[in-house]
Amino acid sequence: MTAQMDIPAATPEAWSSPTKPVRALSWGKAATVTVIFVGCIVFMLPLIVILMTALRSQVDLIQRGPATVPHQIDLGNFSAAWTGGTLGDFYRNTVLILVVKVPLGILIASLAAYPIAFMRFRGRKLLFVILLVGLAIPQVITLFPLLQITRVMGVQNTVWILLLPYIAFGLPFAILVMRAAFRGVPQELLEAARMDRASELYIWWRICMPLVLPALASLAILDGVATWNEFVIALALISNQQNYTLPLGIFNLQGQFSSNYPQMAAGVIICVLPMILLFLIARKYLTQGVAAGGLKG
Repeated sequence: MTAQMDIPAATPEAWSSPTKPVRALSWGKAATVTVIFVGCIVFMLPLIVILMTALRSQVDLIQRGPATVPHQIDLGNFSAAWTGGTLGDFYRNTVLILVVKVPLGILIASLAAYPIAFMRFRGRKLLFVILLVGLAIPQVITLFPLLQITRVMGVQNTVWILLLPYIAFGLPFAILVMRAAFRGVPQELLEAARMDRASELYIWWRICMPLVLPALASLAILDGVATWNEFVIALALISNQQNYTLPLGIFNLQGQFSSNYPQMAAGVIICVLPMILLFLIARKYLTQGVAAGGLKG
């Protein structure tokens, strides 16, 4: 008579994956999270140092250094930088350019991207390649022709002279994004609208534009940040301090507050704070726009 052995019944846990692959996967995730965390710290460190410098007095900065926590919070640096550096005028000039340039540039780019994406005509691909070449042209080599053109036109030292160069340099990237977004629109909708005798302008405005709103939002954010931070063209075309944009105003603070680093750091924080808030508020639309339009076509 054979002895009976108790064999455990098979359970779902018994058929689970081996321990080693699971452990390797967890270690991989931990390494990825660690690398991302360290990268965030590295990128955030300059901003943290500037913030710590702006929140302390000049004496505290000299005694304790910029990489320490302020002994006492001093918010007077922000008011001194705002009034002493006339940042209010620079803010006004930058916002005026921003609210006109970004919508107008996106409108022109969408009008140019629609026929490139949907219409069939001779030289369409060549035209698109020529537009993409604009992404490889450095802004620096165009400064001398821009100076000559503005001198002949007699429109130097005005805020609005920046509008045309800003739109021109932003169009290649904007057309690239809008073309990719338009190619994600279902062709059946366009064919049905054409069968109903809808014009191409109607299809562009009433069908395509509402469907690419995530791409429009992401493009507006990126274009707005680029316009807000632009420095080289404004430095070349504007010499009147009353018409300075915000980056030029911050550059001017280096001479005005050259020995007062807390006030200069406060001016930098005032300059970058709107764009940081914009990213925090609209980051969802930015990721949606990249997912919707950036990977198509």
